[in-house]
Amino acid sequence: MYKTILVAADIEEGRRILNELEKLQLPITAAFWLHEDEEDWKLVVVSPDVEEKGPNKLYTMIASMLKNLSSDSQKPLEFPLDRIRLASPYSLDYKMVKQHAGPVGGPVREGSVLDAYIYKLT
Repeated sequence: MYKTILVAADIEEGRRILNELEKLQLPITAAFWLHEDEEDWKLVVVSPDVEEKGPNKLYTMIASMLKNLSSDSQKPLEFPLDRIRLASPYSLDYKMVKQHAGPVGGPVREGSVLDAYIYKLT
């Protein structure tokens, strides 16, 4: 049994973050929520830039973007950086989600250690 569930607000916030990352021209191979443990879901963003530019540079860019979104006067978004995890296209999580994927843009079928909600998967 999960202690936390992924709710519609999480899905919408994740979509908003991904839209902003695309505006910043971050190449995104895949994006999905992954239930990593009993406590929380992580928004996983898979990008070749993780290897090419390094995760520190990308996390710094994302932190700045989140700060800008939190100060949006019309629709502020309070989303902690630690709920986002960057991954390369060679990561095991990406490969597992891709292997078990159901319909693109929706929930995936369960695997032995897999529980995810996919936005984008290529």
